[in-house]
Amino acid sequence: MLEQKFLNYIKTQKLFYADNKILLTVSGGVDSMVMLHLFRRTNFEVGIAHCNFNLRGDESDRDANFVRLIARENAIPYFEESFDTGKFASDRKCSIQEAARELRYSWFEEIKIGGNYQYYATGHNFDDQLETFFINLFRGTGVRGLRGILPKNGNCIRPLLFATRDEIVEYAKNHNIVFREDSSNKSDKYLRNRIRHQLLPALQSVKSDFKTGFEKTFTHLLETEKVIEGDIRKLREKLFSNNEDQIRIPIDKLTKLQFIEFYLHELLKPFNFNEDVTGKIPAALNKIPGKTFFSKTHQLIIDRDFLIISPVDINKPDKYFVDAGAIKIGVPVELNFERLSVTGKIIIDPDKNVAQFDFDKLKFPLKLRRWEEGDSFHPFGMLGRKKVSDYFTDNKFSLLDKQKTWILLSEDKIAWIVGHRIDDRFKIDNQTKTIYKISLIANS
Repeated sequence: MLEQKFLNYIKTQKLFYADNKILLTVSGGVDSMVMLHLFRRTNFEVGIAHCNFNLRGDESDRDANFVRLIARENAIPYFEESFDTGKFASDRKCSIQEAARELRYSWFEEIKIGGNYQYYATGHNFDDQLETFFINLFRGTGVRGLRGILPKNGNCIRPLLFATRDEIVEYAKNHNIVFREDSSNKSDKYLRNRIRHQLLPALQSVKSDFKTGFEKTFTHLLETEKVIEGDIRKLREKLFSNNEDQIRIPIDKLTKLQFIEFYLHELLKPFNFNEDVTGKIPAALNKIPGKTFFSKTHQLIIDRDFLIISPVDINKPDKYFVDAGAIKIGVPVELNFERLSVTGKIIIDPDKNVAQFDFDKLKFPLKLRRWEEGDSFHPFGMLGRKKVSDYFTDNKFSLLDKQKTWILLSEDKIAWIVGHRIDDRFKIDNQTKTIYKISLIANS
């Protein structure tokens, strides 16, 4: 019975093709061991991957030994990895559950590619789906959170999502499938376990077939999500405009949307902005421009007329150095360097992307960095000092223009606002013997 449901579910959900190689993620618990049994009974080609998260002492090691032995006895390709999950969670400042999830899925992706597997399968069942629904409901969520776990998400498939935990345990008993019990599943320390041990049995006592109603609800929620995604995709096409590595959203059109918080949350999901961040944006739209919001991968600036989204690279260094002998650099901006001997009349190149200095006035190595609050310089052709921020304002720099501008320094003195204006202190004069010419080829 369960075998036929298993095959039907794979077919109706289009999880994979018969000739695909599937990597089974096997913990040793009843769900994953039944999944392994079903895949072998139905003659699919599989491998086994086991994660040791080192969270339960010797018990974790015994789980690994058990799964390793099963794989060896059945001549199934086997992959095992041991993680220092606690340290990873501490370093990332996230929960143990989040750390374990990130570690295992990253590793599964590596094996899938290296072992030529088309998908990796987890042993999530219908009860896991119910538990996830209530966890998200208690935290506060939208349609995506309520519809819970997907049968197929990228390279991950869940071929047991149709089966209840009772069905799986019964199948294991009928087929003498050995498995290991995870002692942490008995503790009510975790919200998921409290839902499993207290809430679901209470619902069962109220209405014995309540899971059937939830199954229909999950189907409707998934269909609703697809409709919303289609509408949001059309709205992105209408509102978003691309400008190099920027995406601009007109504020006047955005504020006409009736449910602006909802739309912002959905529109900005591809850029990893969470609901806490997107919920603060509407209140900032009518204030002084300049408010900036960040996700792990992007920043969003509220400019005068647009929301401007651009990627951030946290791994980029914030300072770069240029030696006197440099001919060319490619990062953070593409610059060419020349030393020219003065032999006659000096001709100043008017191109703002070309800077010409008196070589002997510069102190090497030169330094490139972003502008900083409080920076000032002596603009070429002017008397006195000017704040760089005032220069930006006078020349109508947008907020993103400011962030993208590089400053070239000689020691601690600004020599050039790259691509804009040199400092008068380093200009060529009648005493200049060598011109140091820098040409901006491309800005980042």
